[in-house]
Amino acid sequence: MNPIIYIFRSLTWRLVHKDKKLFKLQTELGYFFRSPSLLRISLTHKSKEPRVARNYEQLEFLGDAILDHVIAEMLFREFPSAREGLLTQRRSTLVQKKYLGKIGEELGLLQYIKAGPSLNLSQPKVSERQLANVFEALIAAMKLDGGLKPCFQLIERTVWRNRREAWKTLNYKGLLIEHCQANSLENPRFIIADTEGAEHEKLFKVAVRIGSEIHATASEVTKKAAEQAASQKTLEIIKE
Repeated sequence: MNPIIYIFRSLTWRLVHKDKKLFKLQTELGYFFRSPSLLRISLTHKSKEPRVARNYEQLEFLGDAILDHVIAEMLFREFPSAREGLLTQRRSTLVQKKYLGKIGEELGLLQYIKAGPSLNLSQPKVSERQLANVFEALIAAMKLDGGLKPCFQLIERTVWRNRREAWKTLNYKGLLIEHCQANSLENPRFIIADTEGAEHEKLFKVAVRIGSEIHATASEVTKKAAEQAASQKTLEIIKE
């Protein structure tokens, strides 16, 4: 958002609306709503307001789709030569509920959620999911209120900023095993093909064999890291 427009809208919102709590939230988001009702709906759980048009379920649905689109476009730009399989895996890591829950926690969204007594937000798994849901709902509310540009800006500043740390958590070995089981392939075998270097700087070269065929190899400083890297390469190959 243009800094002058941002300052003008924030001052206007503060003069017209007395809710200091929501003013603080919008400051964190870097966006001030023209329609405060959209903001309030995006924070309201169905346990508080069962009417569909008054809780965040529909906004969450829309926000999920917007997030997928924005992350896909960002990945497309960053990896112009990447295969579809790799892009899909990296996107799935950035849009999973656990990761989005952490983003919601960083933004302090829990204090803004309006929920009824049937929703126990003190339970970690419950709060994690609702933080993710509200984050998606906020993205949708911003899209309806001000278009796609503020959504891009928020997603880039939050979800996209920590993408490389998130990708480190992606379990390519597990994904490969799941793919093989789902497609009636033999389970992959991970073979140490070679080790090289001094003991304190040894490199492990791991090969992935499915059936009688070796699909890919990778070298890393630990066996586990080599297995992950080789699994990633194998997934890219067999999904083509």
